[in-house]
Parts: sequence; C-alpha cells; structure tokens
Amino acid sequence: MTISMPVDEILAGMARAWNAGDGAAWAAHFAEDADFVDVVGRVQRGRDVIATEHQKIFDTVYQGSRLAIRCLDSRQLADGVLLVHTVSTLRVPEGPRAGEWHAIQTKIVRDGKILAFHNTGRMDLADFVGDDEGLARRSPQEWRRQDS
Repeated sequence: MTISMPVDEILAGMARAWNAGDGAAWAAHFAEDADFVDVVGRVQRGRDVIATEHQKIFDTVYQGSRLAIRCLDSRQLADGVLLVHTVSTLRVPEGPRAGEWHAIQTKIVRDGKILAFHNTGRMDLADFVGDDEGLARRSPQEWRRQDS
C-alpha cells in the first residue's frame, strides 16, 4: 500500500470539512472541473456543484453526522496522478438516514486535488441477497436464474 502525504492531508481535510458541515471546505479538496458520483449514483460536475450539493445534505439528512475516512490503497497511474481507494464510516445521529453507514470510494488525485470521486455504499452480502442462503453461497457471476 502506497500512501502519499498529500492523500493523507486530503482525507484529514475532508473529514474535518464533513464533520463541520461545511460544503465549501469539502469541495475545496476537488479540482475546479472534478466529477463526483455520490452514493445514490448522481453525477455532480464541478467544484461549485459539489459544494452546493454537499451543503444541502449537511443541512438536512446528514446534519450533525460524523465521517471517518481512511486510505485503503493507492497507486500511481501516471506522473503525479494517483488512483486512491478509501473506506469510510458515517454516523448519522438522527433523521431519515440515522445510523451507521459504510462506503468505499475511488478517487483520482492529481497535484493534491481530486479529479474524480466515486462513492459506493457497502452492505453485507446476506442483506443484499435478501437472506437467500442459496444465492449468498454463489459468486455474483452465478446469480442468474437457474432456469434461464
């Protein structure tokens, strides 16, 4: 696992911004023309949009939430360009998203700024397959209906 100091600084800054509920500070870690795919699959294009959309959730469904994020792995794609995978835990105290949420993120980072960020929620495989024991024993590639 390779972690560059700028990645650690980005992650620490993102956690501080999230925990402060500050959309502009969150977005400051992104390049001006960055793309952000949120956990529900919406594509947010550009730092200003990322700031605005995050402020909306900080003021509503994620108000008072606490984010912990850490680097899972990192590798260089090209000179000065990193592919970074992070994992996060989000604790939401109340409201429609109350509880603890886990996610994994893929980021492309250049010169200390995030160019692209894709956020994907994580869940237990048994929950995903609706406690279907037979399906849970199969690999995802085998999930097609047996009669098809």
